[in-house]
Formats: sequence, structure tokens, C-alpha cells
Amino acid sequence: PDAEQYQGKRKLFLVPTLALSPDVPEQGRRLLETYWSEVRDHVNNLERSLGAVSRVYHETLFSDGEEGMKLLEALNPAGYSFIQAMCSSTAQLEATEDRALVEESSDWQRCVSIGLISEKVLTQALEGYREVTQSRFEYIGARIDETLKEDETGALFVREDHRVQFASDIQVFYVAPRALEAVKRWIDDQMRAASQAPATPETSEPEASE
Repeated sequence: PDAEQYQGKRKLFLVPTLALSPDVPEQGRRLLETYWSEVRDHVNNLERSLGAVSRVYHETLFSDGEEGMKLLEALNPAGYSFIQAMCSSTAQLEATEDRALVEESSDWQRCVSIGLISEKVLTQALEGYREVTQSRFEYIGARIDETLKEDETGALFVREDHRVQFASDIQVFYVAPRALEAVKRWIDDQMRAASQAPATPETSEPEASE
């Protein structure tokens, strides 16, 4: 982008995060490594035009400093080295979320995932999760508005289906390298294969003969 038109304005690089389990198959791990390598290249290109990132925000991160970096490594092991390099250079890691909201969200998720029997309780759990998720998104937007100063550049790492609303004067740049679609296709293929896999038949003990 033409850097002059953004001079003096607040800028935010929006980087999608991809949640994969630590024991992801080799193919998925390679795709994820390629994705974060391309993210680094895209962000570096944007920094050359718009200025170095001075503030880093990450979904679910409710601490800053050394404690925040430890939490970040657990939240996003694949992207950690890239984000750590930014924070060791020009950027400051910001506490992005409210801890109480994150913990409430985690509890509602846990309730839903155990397979609730009562429709009434399930409805209540889903509504509770929806409400706290919206509160989290509102908090993130307010936190960025509060901490990102004039002429600064920030980077937000958040899942692609987020509903964070940004202040009208923040110029948002969506970082979407080619590998993003490749990883998403791979995840979709894995989910489709899992849903189509035949159920393992239960084995029964042979009846004892008299």
C-alpha cells in the first residue's frame, strides 16, 4: 500500500490463527509451518511500507510481559517463534482479553462438549457461550482502541470467524497468504474423513456354556 495515505493513522495487521492439536499429522504440521512462514513474509512486507509493529494482540491472551509470552507459547506454538521475534524487536505484547471472560467461555465450552442430555440445559449453555463470546469480542475491540496510539501499527492474531469491531479510524490490513486456504482445505478434509469413518463395532464377551 501507499504509505503516505496512512501516515499518522492507526494501523492493524489482522492475522488469522489456526487451531490444530499438538499431535497433528506430519502433513498438517508442514502446512502449518508454511503458513506461518508466509505470514512472516507478508507482515515484513507490510512493515516496510507502513512501519514496524509496535503492539501485538492475541486472542485468549490475558497477560503481558514474561507471563504473557509463556501463555502465548501454549496458545499458539506454531506461530510463537515469529511473534516472539517481533516482541524482542520493536513490539510490545499486550494483554488482549479479560481473564474472567476467557475462563467463563472455557467453562461453557466444556459444558457443551460433554454431551448434555437436557435440551433446556444445552440451550442455556449455548446461550451462555454465545453471550460471553460477544463480550470477549467487545473487550478485544475496546482494548485495541485504548492501547493503539496515533501513527502506531499493531498486529492482532485471532481466529478467522471473529466478530471484533474496530474503531473507525483504525486501518485494518488482512493478512491472508496462499497457504491459509491450503491449511483450511486440509482441516476440512480431515473433518470430512472423520465424519465418514465407520463406527468401530462393539465387541461382546462370548456367553459361557453350561
